[in-house]
Amino acid sequence: MIPEESVKSLRAMASAMSGHTPMSADILTMLTDDIESDGPIGRILAEHPDAAAPLFSLRALAGVRLLVLTGRAPELSGHLKDLMSNADNPVYAERTRELFRQTLLRNPTEIRAALDRPVQQHQPNRAGSLLRGLSMLAAPKVRLLEIGACAGLNLALDRYRWFGHGWEWGDLDSPVRLAVSGPQPNKFEIVDRAGCDLAPRDPSDPHDAMILRSFIPHERDVEQMELDDAISLAARSDIRVEKADAVEWLKRRLSQPSDTGTYTVVWHSLFWWYMSEQSRNAIEDILTRASRNTRLARVCFEPVEWGGMPRLQVSIYS
Repeated sequence: MIPEESVKSLRAMASAMSGHTPMSADILTMLTDDIESDGPIGRILAEHPDAAAPLFSLRALAGVRLLVLTGRAPELSGHLKDLMSNADNPVYAERTRELFRQTLLRNPTEIRAALDRPVQQHQPNRAGSLLRGLSMLAAPKVRLLEIGACAGLNLALDRYRWFGHGWEWGDLDSPVRLAVSGPQPNKFEIVDRAGCDLAPRDPSDPHDAMILRSFIPHERDVEQMELDDAISLAARSDIRVEKADAVEWLKRRLSQPSDTGTYTVVWHSLFWWYMSEQSRNAIEDILTRASRNTRLARVCFEPVEWGGMPRLQVSIYS
């Protein structure tokens, strides 16, 4: 059953999306209407055991997007090629909704698989907040630990080329080239990096890579290209995310202190509010205890409360 609070969150998200991804916002509104009217799509979503999970219906959008990306929804795929030239065409919008409904209802096995997967909106440009946070610490050496790391793209921030106002930073020859706001970063070296996720994605696995792509809305072609470049780079790297619960993983990772000259940084982005209150409290306790023996900070890009706008937060524990 999808609770009323979740329905309100979906409508709020659709409203926030309408300015930059209007087609995806319209489809999300259609799904929400179907949930409230107990329509056929709404019943499919409501019957899933994860239906009460935050922003659960985004999994359905990703499921249809995956069918388009993999060539299993040719009619919808062909239709979307004319999206940019039909931005204000109500007839085209209604046809988009119709084809989306048909694609979802005619592919129950693929949609069920998509509903079983967590939401994983994993853009590499989010690491720009991490870069700014690490610079604030002014630590020459960093041990970087990420919870909810997905495919580990944020862990590779020093292997990207960043462009700010009047400055550049990172790997000069990197195929991943990203714009970022803020002052020029300080110099630092990531001497160790690791991440965990309950459902990690392997960037070298074509199916996992396609799942990551499915969470980028059709309209965001620049972000799609950035993600493709980051996935290709990560596939050739040594970074792999461990399948583990964030609480137990952090407890294990922080059981031994880092070197004297190294700052341990725990990083997460748009992940905190997907965890239970119990898990959030447990992580705070783990960080507080570890700070007695380790130079430790938490850098995150999260809303202060569920449903709010994310912001960079830097918490120094020791």
